[in-house]
Amino acid sequence: MQTNKVVPCGNTPRPATAFIELLDEQSGKLRQDLAGLVMGLDQRGLSSGAVTEFLAGMRLALGDFATKAVKRVLESMDETASSVELEGQRLRYRGKARKQWLSMFGTVEVERRVYRGDGPGAPQHVALDAATGMTDRYMMPDVEDPVAMAMAMLPQREAEELLAKVLPQGPSATAMRNAIATIGRELDQHREAVEHDVSDRSPLSDEGDILAASFDGAMIAMREEGGPAWREASVATLSVYGPGEESPKQHDVRYLARMPESKMETLFEQAARRVAAARAGRPFRKLVVICDGSATLWEQVESRLVFRGATLVLDFFHASENLMKAANAIFGDDIERARRWHEKLRFKLQVEDDGAERAIRSMRRYRTRLRHGSARWTTVTNVMGYFANHCDKMRYSDYLQRGLPIGSGPVEAAAKTIIQARMKRSGMRWSHRGGQHVLDLRAHLKSGCWDTMWAALKTHSLAA
Repeated sequence: MQTNKVVPCGNTPRPATAFIELLDEQSGKLRQDLAGLVMGLDQRGLSSGAVTEFLAGMRLALGDFATKAVKRVLESMDETASSVELEGQRLRYRGKARKQWLSMFGTVEVERRVYRGDGPGAPQHVALDAATGMTDRYMMPDVEDPVAMAMAMLPQREAEELLAKVLPQGPSATAMRNAIATIGRELDQHREAVEHDVSDRSPLSDEGDILAASFDGAMIAMREEGGPAWREASVATLSVYGPGEESPKQHDVRYLARMPESKMETLFEQAARRVAAARAGRPFRKLVVICDGSATLWEQVESRLVFRGATLVLDFFHASENLMKAANAIFGDDIERARRWHEKLRFKLQVEDDGAERAIRSMRRYRTRLRHGSARWTTVTNVMGYFANHCDKMRYSDYLQRGLPIGSGPVEAAAKTIIQARMKRSGMRWSHRGGQHVLDLRAHLKSGCWDTMWAALKTHSLAA
């Protein structure tokens, strides 16, 4: 937002005096406006339309007073010294400049004292902007918060339409994009500090005694020089489980998400910090890592010190899905026989210690009936290899007896709710930076830590 011409400085009263003076000036008008609204409603009588107009009038009258109050109070608290020191340089008062800020009550035009050094290119300092966190900002914190939340939940056009309904003055699409870019940069800059505060102030539930980490991915459309390209974004969950009636009960879940990157490096770094913080906060009976058969995922897990000693589990539902591929290849059009064989082997996986080996032996026997090198033979061979490669992570009977989770349901759901529901709308194309800003905000929102995150972000941003 461009500032206007610098105007001469005048004396400004302190906050309480400034507010009382405003009350004295505006009380008659405010009383008259509010009384007129009440009299109008009384004359019209109660109806949906009359009440709607009454509420709109109240909001307008109170908003007008509130914007004047915000302006008067903030201006009264501005720096009054004739010079200030900034990073070892003496900056002198040069006058006042006006700037518009968007508040929950509407637009506030504030006059701020400007300090500047001598000579061309000298640094400039606006003390009121710095003190209120409004440097290079248009939206005040009370607007920035719901704007960020709306953009985490909805596509920009829908967020813009919603905010236009609920705010006296809805922000423009450009203002919203700028706000998200600023917030995203700050969140990235203070990521570890914000993570620490969230872990400290909103810790994982203490009801369960098993900590489970899961990782997955989902394809999204990226804007690239050669045109749109599909790349895999990634998501991680950190969950707490305790005993349940039939299977372990999930008590809490937190989310992380990253735009496409090589080997999901950043995602695993963040997840490793979260796991370490959770385990430092309290003891867990067991740490479990649950993933599908992706070699990249397991390489990352096995290379991280924080996961040493964890129970590594191949997601049971991926194992079952691959077993169904083998069943269809073995029995072809005989759907009923395929279903029965699949159910039998699926059951053995859960109740027998060597269930994976039994499944491999059964597939090997049936494969001899298929033509070597055919598509069906190849499918069965691939599934056998999948099971052989992950046998050590498929001891489902043992896991269940120990009360451990065997499915990556939370992270499968996260791939849909965190990434796909927000990032895969019709026509959407993402830049890496813009997409990451939205994913960071959405992960905190879906983790139920929004207010904690927002308070921590504002604290660290102002302190920087």
